[in-house]
Formats: sequence, C-alpha cells, structure tokens
Amino acid sequence: MPSDLAARLALAELAISDLKAERDRLETMVVRLGALASQLDAESLVQGVTEAARDLTGAQLAMFVPAERAVLTEPTVVCDPDLLGVMPDPGRVPLLAGALWRITPVRLDDADEWEPGNGGYGQLSDGSVFRSWVGAPVRARYGDALGGLYLAHHRPNVFGTREEELAQSLASHLGASLDNLTVFQERSRVAQALQQTLLPPVLPDVEGLDVAVRYRPAKSTSLVGGDFYDMFEARSDVWGLMIGDVTGVGPEAAALTGIARYAARALAAQEHSPARLLTQLNETLVGFGLQDRFCTVLYAELHPGPDVLKIKIANGGHPYPYILRSDGQVEEIAISGTLLGLLSDVAFEELELVLGPGDVLVAYTDGVTEARNPSGAFFGTDGLVRTLPGCIGRPAAWVAHRIELAVTEHQAGVTPDDIAIVVVQGLPDRPTEQVRAPRHARRNR
Repeated sequence: MPSDLAARLALAELAISDLKAERDRLETMVVRLGALASQLDAESLVQGVTEAARDLTGAQLAMFVPAERAVLTEPTVVCDPDLLGVMPDPGRVPLLAGALWRITPVRLDDADEWEPGNGGYGQLSDGSVFRSWVGAPVRARYGDALGGLYLAHHRPNVFGTREEELAQSLASHLGASLDNLTVFQERSRVAQALQQTLLPPVLPDVEGLDVAVRYRPAKSTSLVGGDFYDMFEARSDVWGLMIGDVTGVGPEAAALTGIARYAARALAAQEHSPARLLTQLNETLVGFGLQDRFCTVLYAELHPGPDVLKIKIANGGHPYPYILRSDGQVEEIAISGTLLGLLSDVAFEELELVLGPGDVLVAYTDGVTEARNPSGAFFGTDGLVRTLPGCIGRPAAWVAHRIELAVTEHQAGVTPDDIAIVVVQGLPDRPTEQVRAPRHARRNR
C-alpha cells in the first residue's frame, strides 16, 4: 500500500506539473496572440498565428494558404527545417480545399483512406506523407474568404475535436486581425493622401520674391494636421498667399482644409479684393455645414515690382502678422476679421502694404504664440516680438528657421500643437532708395 500510495502521489504530481506547464504555455500564447493583433504587417501577422497554431496543437506542420485576391499571394509554412521533403498543396486535395471557401473546418483523420498518392498532401523528407489534417477557413468580418489555416502530421488520427476547435479559433483570430489591418492600412493611405493635399510639395519660384516656410506638425496629432498654407499664381503677375488653422485634426479637419485651400484658389482668379475673397470663402464654408468646424485664414495678394513689393491683405480671425523693416522697426499689422465657417454675416478689413528693399512679412499660426514651456508659460507675442529684431536684414529662410528654433527651445522640443511660419521678402531687380510711399492704407469691406 505505501508503494501504491507513492506511485499515485507521483502520478498526481506529474499531472499537476503537466497542468502547470499547459497553463504557462496558454498564458504565453494569450500574450503572444495579443501582441500579434497589433501587427501592422500582414506577413508577420500570418507567420505569428501559423506558428501559434503549430505550437498549440502539436502539429508537425502548419500552413496558411491565401485565397484568390487575398492580401498575401504565397503560402506561409511553419515546420522544422529538416522535416519537409515536398511542399503540401491543400488546394489540389478536394477534401482539404473546402477550407478555402466553406464556413466550418474540415478534418481528415487518415489521408491514405481517401486519396493515396495525391501529391497535394506533400511529403516528409523520409518520403512519408502527411496523413492527419485539419483545415480551418480564414474569413473577413463580412464573410470574404481570405484563405485557410492547415495543420498536418505524418501519423493518422492525431487531431481531434480539441485541435479542430483550436484551429478554428486561431483562423477566426487571424481573419479578424487581417481585416482590421486592411482597414487600418486603407485609412492610413487616405490620411496620407489628405496630408499631401494640405501642403504644397514645393513653393513656386517667383521672380522678385523670397518666400520661405517652416511647418512642424504636433507629435500627438494624427497624420493630418490642422495648420495649412498655400502659395499660387492668382492672376498674371499676382500671387496668392494664404496661411490658416483648422479646428481639430484628422479627416474632418482635412476636409475643411481642402475646401478652404482650393476654394480660395478658384476665387482668386476672378476676385481682386482679399476681403471680398474671404467673404465668399466664408459663404462657401458655411454652406458645407461641417458641424461647427471653422478655421482662421490670413490671405494676401502679392504684387512684386522692380522697386517694392505691394501687398493687399485681409484677415479671417488669424493671428496678426508682422513686418520687419530694414531700418530696424518691427510693426504688428493689426487687421481685424472674423473666423471663417461659423457665421454668414461677417466683415473683413483689408490693408494695402508696401515692402521696400529688405523688408520682411512674417505670418504664423497660433502654435507659435501658444507654445508652452515645461512650467506652462506661453511663448506668446512677447516671445515673438523679442525674437523678431534679431531677424532684421536676414533672408526669408533664415527668419523662418530662427522663429521655429526660438519656439522649440521655449517648449523644450515638445510640440503640442502644429506650427506653421510663412516669411515673404521682396527682392528688387536693382538697388533703389527706400520708397517713401505710405506703408499701409486701411479699407473696410
């Protein structure tokens, strides 16, 4: 009896050890599958789930066979390197091919009882065939066939109901993950396409103008930012320049940005007044009814001349621009106007500016002035005004970069909001004396 008891105790301890090992293996697999669900690469995702299928079921070989028009085009096979002699091709075996299109899994306990000699079963390196099979359909959320997940072993009757259910569960997990990956990749492509429509890839090279831009998206935003700018030929020898800021980020912000940008381009061909252009642009945005989405826009017409750069400018609720005069003065252009896209009855002020040789116009979005340092203090217009005098007499690109550097230094490299900076400097054809024309004249529209 004591030896009997000891034997039973040993068996119980062995069973407990096996259960603990199985628990540890399942816990590891749960973590592994959770990590696989976040994979952004289809090949890595399929490889990981196929490996998990082999490890969980004790199969000698696991493989994923893609359906026609699936994300992947080649099968994924997981087995020991020296095991495989001839690659299986389940699509050539009618009993196994059903897993590529049916809803429930298929199980083949012994291939020799059905189609001995069918090359689709594959062979091991010693010439024997895979006799036990399970095939589970991999389907997308709405039922589209993505492929089949297969398990194989050279011995017959290896797989039972447990392995069949595990294969089906893993196939369902793989189908949902591939479906989610496809949706994510499609949304990423759309977001990238939208981002490309927000910013012109290259600023036009305009004789008589030196124009520079700095754009820094917020690290915490989505692929599509809320700030935008554009420069284009409105009419012959007249250039349109705009900088703006849309509420929010993402596709909704991109939609409003696209409307504002391309509507302004269309209006500029016929409308010679920036104030009237903003009025019509506001009517366009209000007409779209984009659910309380609105934007700020600073729009200017640039008229390059041989001696001076003439600018007509209007403001739709945007931060005031500055002019850096070559004689050392820094002027804030306080020009009033209403946000675009909220109200139908709005008014915009219009100014006519004259930039002489060496004068610079600086426009920016509120990401500049609202930048905070680690203690929460704003960069503010005070920080901008402190920075601008050191930019006098510098080229446009130097000025834009210096402002961006001052802002990023203030906030210790963290960018909680998008930043856009546009700098314009006139380049006269020949040196001339400073023009004594009035620097700006005010109009109300």
